[in-house]
Amino acid sequence: MKLLLRLTAALAATALTATTAEAQTGTVSGRVSGTDTRPLSGAQIVVEGTRAGTLSDVAGRFSITDVPLGSQRVTVEMIGFATQTLTVDVQAVGVTTADFMLAPVVLRLDEIVVTATGSQARRELGNSIARVDASSTTAVAPVTSFQELLQGRAAGINVLPSSGTVGMGSRIRIRGISSATLSANPMIYVDGIRVSGESPGLDVSGTAYVGGGEPSFFNDLNPEEIESIEIVKGPSAATLYGTQAANGVILITTKRGTEGPARWSLYLEQGVSQDPSNYPGIYFSQGTDGSGAVGGCLPLQQAAGACTIDELHSRNVFEEPGLSPIATGHRQQYGIQVRGGGGVRYFVSAELEKETGTLRMPSLSQDYLSSARGSAIPDEQINPNDLSKVNLRANLTADLTDRLELNVSTGLIRSRLRLPQTGNNVESILGAGLLASADPNSPAELASDLGETFAHLVWVDTDRFINSSRLNWSPTTYLTAHATVGMDYTAFSNEDFNAPGQGCVICGQYSQGLRGLEAYTNSKYSMDAGGSALFDLTDRITSRTAVGVQLNTDRLEGTINTAFVFPPGGSTIDAGSNRSSAELTVESRTLGTYLEQQFGLDDRLYVTGAVRVDQNSAFGEGFEAAWYPKASASFVVFDRNHRWLSTLRVRGAYGQSGLQPDPNAALRFLLPVPSTVMMGGQAVDVPSVTIGGVGNIGLRPERSAELELGFDAVALNDRIDVDFTFYRKRTTDALVERVLPGSLGVTQTRFENLGEVANQGFELMIDATIVETDDLSWRVGLSGSKNSNELVSLGEGVPPIRGAVSAQVPGFPLDGSWAQDLESWADANGDGVIDFSEVVVSDTALYLGSTVPTTSAQMTTSVTLAGGRVQVGGLLDYQGGFVSLNMNHAFQCAFVQNCRAINDPTASLEEQAIAIAPALGGFGAVVEGSAFLKMREAYVRLSLPDAWASGLRARSISLVLTGRNLFTITEFSGWDPEINTNGSSSGPTLNLFDAGQLRTFLFRVNLEY
Repeated sequence: MKLLLRLTAALAATALTATTAEAQTGTVSGRVSGTDTRPLSGAQIVVEGTRAGTLSDVAGRFSITDVPLGSQRVTVEMIGFATQTLTVDVQAVGVTTADFMLAPVVLRLDEIVVTATGSQARRELGNSIARVDASSTTAVAPVTSFQELLQGRAAGINVLPSSGTVGMGSRIRIRGISSATLSANPMIYVDGIRVSGESPGLDVSGTAYVGGGEPSFFNDLNPEEIESIEIVKGPSAATLYGTQAANGVILITTKRGTEGPARWSLYLEQGVSQDPSNYPGIYFSQGTDGSGAVGGCLPLQQAAGACTIDELHSRNVFEEPGLSPIATGHRQQYGIQVRGGGGVRYFVSAELEKETGTLRMPSLSQDYLSSARGSAIPDEQINPNDLSKVNLRANLTADLTDRLELNVSTGLIRSRLRLPQTGNNVESILGAGLLASADPNSPAELASDLGETFAHLVWVDTDRFINSSRLNWSPTTYLTAHATVGMDYTAFSNEDFNAPGQGCVICGQYSQGLRGLEAYTNSKYSMDAGGSALFDLTDRITSRTAVGVQLNTDRLEGTINTAFVFPPGGSTIDAGSNRSSAELTVESRTLGTYLEQQFGLDDRLYVTGAVRVDQNSAFGEGFEAAWYPKASASFVVFDRNHRWLSTLRVRGAYGQSGLQPDPNAALRFLLPVPSTVMMGGQAVDVPSVTIGGVGNIGLRPERSAELELGFDAVALNDRIDVDFTFYRKRTTDALVERVLPGSLGVTQTRFENLGEVANQGFELMIDATIVETDDLSWRVGLSGSKNSNELVSLGEGVPPIRGAVSAQVPGFPLDGSWAQDLESWADANGDGVIDFSEVVVSDTALYLGSTVPTTSAQMTTSVTLAGGRVQVGGLLDYQGGFVSLNMNHAFQCAFVQNCRAINDPTASLEEQAIAIAPALGGFGAVVEGSAFLKMREAYVRLSLPDAWASGLRARSISLVLTGRNLFTITEFSGWDPEINTNGSSSGPTLNLFDAGQLRTFLFRVNLEY
């Protein structure tokens, strides 16, 4: 009540003195630019000793009103540039001008980064934290998703797309894979609370299935709302984030309001997308047999005397105008943002995004089906892949008292994603064209077959609410405390429908009609409270002590309903004659506490020790708690003391963190199952149960320990910044699914802490200013990383875990590619044709390579011309040291037998051997090296003259043209080495009938008011 009375009195006083205040303040305006005169957007300008401040716009301009009269100090800060302060004399009449030219500073040891205990200067940390300036990135080169914002921006982080289907997600891997059974995705925080980044899944019931790829909750996040991203790469830095942090942590900070009048930003974006893939043609070798019958006659059949080849026919469905399912996609995006405020500062954003993919029902298929069905084809079947998304955000910052600040962040996302049938799937759209027949004498069924593949549709609808509230309290100059509470609530549904008599004609009940509905709610609740005390123990020694407690609760609830066999016109679950339903509930809780102590000497040497203790509901009853220790050191050898090597810092860190088991893995529980018994000579259904899990009371989290060593240096008169890191990570107590002996009375498996996994590698980042003049600025960034992964052990008595084309084998990388390989071939009889007897395939599966890139390198470049009005830049991305299974080639050649190598007698002997090897089990023949170099991004940004902006009453206008995935250089014989039919989840890479990454061109208009 006292606080309410105080606020009321303050508002009344403000109203009574408004006129007086207006007469006692003035306005400061100006421009912020670099030493090369190019404008700097997003620089923070504040009037010292007041709450007055703002951000510079895309033209570098700013204006601050309500500035007290007289002599005032105005300060400008921006990441990557030296802070500058000017003293100005503010008058009541007119506008006081203050122009700033900031000098670039390559390495900012005093840059503030977000940590688990609060904000700290980078010089204090013993580990590497990568930072992506999202606000600046999207201003010069718009991206279409969160995963594109991360792609190629930091060393040691692999963003692995699954397919070019609109809406599909990526796998994000930081410093390799650490678990043989658990998710490898990093933990994600948005404004201090944990949020979900996993896939919503599309195959829970076996019906909501598209064959390849998965969406990802990562991409719900809007890049336009993000100010910065900080990436905590390993356990040495992630210790205080506790259990679930072993795969790294991504910390996202959204944009905040600033003091001053409302500043509006509007953007409009239009774009097109293309599928640049070179899909192979199909072949048919026609011949006659001994009776004169005409049909297929393969060269190896001719060599055996079974027939005589008359003619070779070929076609490429994807190049035939009336039959190709490939078209031009379209993207549009519209957004508006406003920020400003006084005692309450605000940032409000709204965005509408629509995107249509590149798959279209061919015109001949539309004509054929509309005639056969007697009705027009629904638009959702003609265009089966599109995304509609709305993002809303409101962030408020209020000064409740001089020492108490409240931050509230609220984000709303609503999206509807429609997905086509692709990938490992008999209904695959691309598969229909690639597995078709080129026989000119066969009935013209291709138009019908292609059309029917568009009939089975899947929708993913998502409603998401992300909210966090944080109180920051500074009772004294040396004590700070915070409390954060929030939630990430997601309601999503996976729906699919296939009308009776449409779609796949060989899919049993599917062809008689199918309807699936999976409805889920995924809730993550977070609470974090902590405080820190910073003291000067002596003139040279400082002490910082931090303590805190965190509580996280995850709960997933869902209902799964399916129905088959529908009457004509039926489309609801109730209309199906064969129905089933199920429920699921998965819940886990983590309670953790931490203590961290840091000592600093002369602002050069920092030594830190910490420990976190976690209790988690997924741990077994016999396991008490998980303790995770941490120690680090950072030493600034010298800071701006030498011309050729001006700054040098060495650092090292050791830390541990973990991954929790599956929430139900430690529990012993029963599952209901239907059962039928004979009673009175009749079969009667009765309820019954079976053992659902035998449990493990000693189940522990997987524990990852990491040692990290590195240095940061600035050289050549502050033109080059070098950041090098070496790490060695070892995961023990890795969860392995062990088969229990039948003597225990159950024939089941259970998870036990048996395995061990090792990762080792290095990361290098170099930022260089090549040219810096009044007319030209050229900056180049280079980054690279290498990771070596090994499954050290699965535990005593546990055999290797083998799949069809991958395996978990001690001594080799996790998810390695294993298959019987093509050992040799020879044209023994000299007839110029390789037959099955002339191919030798290994008896056992052999290791063929890692399915995850082990080496990566990126180069970014930015050139600024014409006084900062023109910017040109790009991003090259290299990924190497991995293989991919080209199952497309295996299907066409070995199983359908419509590829060139099987049908064309002029194909080389090696091509023939590779083509038939999979039919003998030799899938290793189509496992190929998949290293590639891609032009990920290229952009041109033009700031229009001020007079043009004034004509629209705007402060500035800029135009941006961006291209993504412009070209790919690779020796992989398929159309795109990045395709992964297994989607964003863990597992080996499989390349089967999925579209490659789309080539996208975007045109954008930015207006600042």
